[in-house]
Amino acid sequence: MHGAEAVVTNCTFLNVPCVSKRRFPKQYRTHVLDSKLRRERTKLEAKVMHRAKTTGTLCPFVLNVDLEKCEIIQTKLNGTALVDYLSTASRSPTSSAGSTSMLKKAGEQLGRLHNARISHGDSTTSNFMVVGKEVYLFDFGLSEFDSSIENQAIDLLLFSKSVSPAQFQTFLKGYKKICGKNDTKRLLVQVKEIQSRARYVER
Repeated sequence: MHGAEAVVTNCTFLNVPCVSKRRFPKQYRTHVLDSKLRRERTKLEAKVMHRAKTTGTLCPFVLNVDLEKCEIIQTKLNGTALVDYLSTASRSPTSSAGSTSMLKKAGEQLGRLHNARISHGDSTTSNFMVVGKEVYLFDFGLSEFDSSIENQAIDLLLFSKSVSPAQFQTFLKGYKKICGKNDTKRLLVQVKEIQSRARYVER
């Protein structure tokens, strides 16, 4: 898969099926700057994933980091992207309970990530994966070690834009379970502030 900043491919590492994520050069940047930025971003992403994993967030394991290639090799998640899971469930009335459960678990995972003082940066339903009875977070390419209310609120806002209002409320139940009622309320106030700024710009 060819993304905006990296190529993601299936591979094998130590006889284990894995995923390789390699950041490719950007022609519009000077070679020295481009190399520095790609190396730093690769290093940061690997550190973020390690911190997330060790603090309870369900996400892939980092198995190898090659800064010369700007490549991260990580365990492969075998499941269904949450966006596809919800789409399929919406066409089957009997799957509503499963959707509720997975949305709550997605909220719990983002809550654990925020408790680890990490903002995801791209927390849409495309970057959560249903694996068995659990939900995993992946694609930490835009993540930061950042516990600011602004960036954590942006994470909530991004998720809210990828689901219906009712689904977002279900997601918040899981998030609130991990982060608590007061912190969740504080973030939602910030979400409204961010939305008001966006509406002002649109005008």
